[in-house]
Amino acid sequence: MNNLKRINQRYKQFRSHPLTCKNPVAAFCRYLLFHIRSRFKQEQTISWIEGLKFYARKGDAGLVANIYYGLYEFEESIFLLHFMKEDDLFLDIGANLGHYSMLLSGLTKCRSIAVEPVPETFRQLRRNIKLNRLEQLIQPLNLGISHSENNLFFSTDRNTMDRIVSDSYANAVQVKVTTIDHLLRNEIPEAIKLDVEGYEYFALKGANKILRSEKLKVLIMELNRSGKRYGIDDEDIFKEIVELGFTPYAYNYNSRKLIVLDSYNKEKFNTLFIRDEEAVRNRVLRSRAIKIKKHEF
Repeated sequence: MNNLKRINQRYKQFRSHPLTCKNPVAAFCRYLLFHIRSRFKQEQTISWIEGLKFYARKGDAGLVANIYYGLYEFEESIFLLHFMKEDDLFLDIGANLGHYSMLLSGLTKCRSIAVEPVPETFRQLRRNIKLNRLEQLIQPLNLGISHSENNLFFSTDRNTMDRIVSDSYANAVQVKVTTIDHLLRNEIPEAIKLDVEGYEYFALKGANKILRSEKLKVLIMELNRSGKRYGIDDEDIFKEIVELGFTPYAYNYNSRKLIVLDSYNKEKFNTLFIRDEEAVRNRVLRSRAIKIKKHEF
């Protein structure tokens, strides 16, 4: 019954996604085919968008959904593809297997710094970068991000949801952590994606200089109540971001319009925060169209 519920839920998701809503059956077939092949082949090499590729294994939640949907985390991914330009800098904190860094550096030719603390995940991230010959554009760093220089323990058994844990956690590894300000001592990114499984508050506390720079226009962050495990409420994080001059937005990828939100996105995990709407709007309106599975955005 659990498997049937999972399949039914996945099919409903296919019916609502922009790339699969018109043909959810085809997406479902890709879903089944990948899982069938995974029984016989531990790792598959998948062709993605505009010549990009990635290695996929069952359980690699950070990338395999792109097989079924074409482009997962669609709204934020398309927005960044419209926003980022060649010679820009993108900071990908919690890069996992490289979805955002590969996508942006591969298609826009911007430079990315991909920060991933879990050693095995980091190894797979580097393989994906090498597979796409993006070593000159993506700098992978096996680090964690916090409010100070330190060493912290990270879980190793939660896949895309690996997080900071206590030293008594059964499946954990000790990793060096640094601050965003220290990491970017001599440069400012145009955009930051921050996904650190509830530790966002502490990551932001170590980014005082970067967050106040007018050059930083975009912050994409996951607020899903997971900060509670560290004693942090999403509302407190949201308040601090707004005080820094950022406003929450939704993005209409068809019209390329920015839509102001009253609060952070509570219907899905990621929220798009923007500073200087006019500058960002001008960028996205001028960028080239992105082609994905016969669709153009």
